[in-house]
Amino acid sequence: MNIGIKKIVLIGSMLLCAVLLRAQEGLRPMHGNPNLIYSDLKSAQTSKQNHSVSKAAVPSLNIPFFDDFNYACNSAYPAQQWWADSSVYINTGMAKAPMSIGVATFDGLNEMGYPYNPNQNFTATQANDADTLTSLPINLFTSGSQTLQPSDSIALIFYYQQTGNGDSPELQDSLMLDFFSPSQSKWTNRTWSLKGNMNTNGFDTVFKRVFVWVTDTSFFHDGFKFRFRNKAQTSGNFDNWHIDQVFLDKGRSIIGDTAWNDLTIGFVPGPFTKNYSSMPWYQFNANPPKEMATYYSNYIRYNGTSTVNTTYEYRAFDQTNTQVNFVSYGAANLPPFKPGGWQHTAAHKVPSIGYTFTPMTDSADFTIKHYMQNLSGDISIANDTVYQKQRFRNYFAYDDGNCETGYYVMGTGGRMAYKYDLNVTDTLRGMRIYFDPVGGLSLAGSSFKMKINIYTDSGFGPGTKIFTSDSIYPKYSQTGHNKFYEYKFITPQILSAGVYYIGIQQFVAGGITIGFDRNYNFSQKLFYDSGSGWTQSSYYGAVMMRPVFGPK
Repeated sequence: MNIGIKKIVLIGSMLLCAVLLRAQEGLRPMHGNPNLIYSDLKSAQTSKQNHSVSKAAVPSLNIPFFDDFNYACNSAYPAQQWWADSSVYINTGMAKAPMSIGVATFDGLNEMGYPYNPNQNFTATQANDADTLTSLPINLFTSGSQTLQPSDSIALIFYYQQTGNGDSPELQDSLMLDFFSPSQSKWTNRTWSLKGNMNTNGFDTVFKRVFVWVTDTSFFHDGFKFRFRNKAQTSGNFDNWHIDQVFLDKGRSIIGDTAWNDLTIGFVPGPFTKNYSSMPWYQFNANPPKEMATYYSNYIRYNGTSTVNTTYEYRAFDQTNTQVNFVSYGAANLPPFKPGGWQHTAAHKVPSIGYTFTPMTDSADFTIKHYMQNLSGDISIANDTVYQKQRFRNYFAYDDGNCETGYYVMGTGGRMAYKYDLNVTDTLRGMRIYFDPVGGLSLAGSSFKMKINIYTDSGFGPGTKIFTSDSIYPKYSQTGHNKFYEYKFITPQILSAGVYYIGIQQFVAGGITIGFDRNYNFSQKLFYDSGSGWTQSSYYGAVMMRPVFGPK
């Protein structure tokens, strides 16, 4: 072999090694949505009635119609005051840089979080009908004492983003808008539509405006409706589209409605604990200064056209709804999001907490109300406020409780483990794990077994293994919307104060998919081993594994 060929082989080998190293851990779409899913189809079918509007006649809505899905912190389903169905997923985490907190996500899953077609080949290129979001009937005949007509400049405006934190729609996938004519009792399909384009430059981070005139006289009656639909691969959480700020009204303008006077908080702020998103209350009590964060991340934006001056504050309430802290961060100038981006003023962007939770005597949930003030004529007051939960229970968590995608480690015997620092001696009783619920319904076979391991600290990652559980298999909660399944140890493990690594080891080459939160980043605490030794994870986010501690 000559020198030139040797160089080519060497370079090729180096590139292959780099690809293989990166492929030892990975992210892939979940086959189902664990935030919605029930333990079996029977329970889910029953629950469907609870989230759908009655088929009985309902009074028509009057314009303006406006929904920005700001209630996403409290509900995963569309508000029944606006919408007639509920197959889309209302959430705070699937989109990047949303117009305001909360979006409606379209995917290949039904309202229970199950694939419409779980048997569809994952590599299939066929796109099928998937989610639908239909408005309640709307009165376009009159507005007050005025009889409406096309010259009243009625338009539907909304914002959309493809992919975001999810899966990219392909060319065969699409997002569609339809209008319903009450006079003709039929839908006009594809009033507007868009195909996916598989953005090759990475995840789409921009929301784009759509402006659609309502001009056909057949629509100007009581009972007008509009609906959004998508076509997607229906075997899992694929081909994601997200919509935000849906607005139907008269007197609209293509130019005048390019920006709105809207002050908003875009995401739930970061946790008030420094080392975890949630932790056992007695572990926190043992060393509050070590565990309390000194600041947190905030995402504030203004969707208007000129700089505004706003005030940001938060109030914290304990489990009895008693206010335990109040901080005002004063006023600050906020430029428009385009082109200024999120608020950059440090006092509002990374506020100092200036507070420590008082010692607790039992599990406790604190509610933190974040809100903005001082904007006259705000189009939506509701999205100026966000409610956050800071939980102190019997487990450690790094995630925010919402799954955007799935994490896996390649290789038979592949391992992953998180770092935990116990302030006092404690008893490890098991592990809660957030598995891919639908792809996992058939994972009960012996080839998908795994074990829970505990390791000492080597100083730079997991060290000596000191405990291995009996073999376990992916399972799902039998109690409804519980997102995690808890594996309880036959013999609880007493661990003295100090650093440990706790995680799972699989016995399947392709990896077992575990829920992954893209919004809270604790990648520096996660290590994986696919056969070449322990390596710190390179993925921004948090795997959804929660070790359970306590006396009982």
